[in-house]
Amino acid sequence: MATETELKLQLNSADLDRLRSHPLLKAAVAGGVKTLLNTYYDSPELLLAQSKVAVRLRHQGNRIIQTLKTSGQSINGLHQRGEWEWDLQQAELDTGLLSGAGWPASLPPAGELDWVAVFTTDFERETWLLSYQGAEIEVALDQGMIRCDCPEGGRLEDEILELELELKSGAAEALLALAEELGQTLLLQPFDLSKAQRGYRLFHQCRKPG
Repeated sequence: MATETELKLQLNSADLDRLRSHPLLKAAVAGGVKTLLNTYYDSPELLLAQSKVAVRLRHQGNRIIQTLKTSGQSINGLHQRGEWEWDLQQAELDTGLLSGAGWPASLPPAGELDWVAVFTTDFERETWLLSYQGAEIEVALDQGMIRCDCPEGGRLEDEILELELELKSGAAEALLALAEELGQTLLLQPFDLSKAQRGYRLFHQCRKPG
């Protein structure tokens, strides 16, 4: 288990070139661009959402990754929560992996739930790794779409255009300091909604009567 600490920021599309040419990122180690295809799962009653838990399968190149994220806290865009990941051989949930430490006691055992796909978040992630004020920070630019298929037909979508500053080592204050320095030349806004929360919002909109 790892504790994920990241700062999520909304980005203006007009600032993309300015971001990529920023001196801090020009001096960082570029990680390239990856395509991430993600499907989030829950019970039909959305028991995981009620417990602020997220389970997803991610296709990343040849890898299939199952992730469990538990409830944490989010203040002014700074997110902290528990995260577990497992590499799978096939694109099917392995509920046995979910039944260990980290699975909330408030939920039924994972193997007893009826699992359904509720939405997808598909995006390209461009990354840079930099040292800043004694911390190692991954800067990730995410661009793509959140999609939810509605039961009566049609699909709702929400654009992904965000910057994530993830703490790899060091103090969380370095994330805030880095965001402040980037914000001197870029229009950045702290953003408390995760991609999963936005996906659930689309799910509920799909099911509103009328």
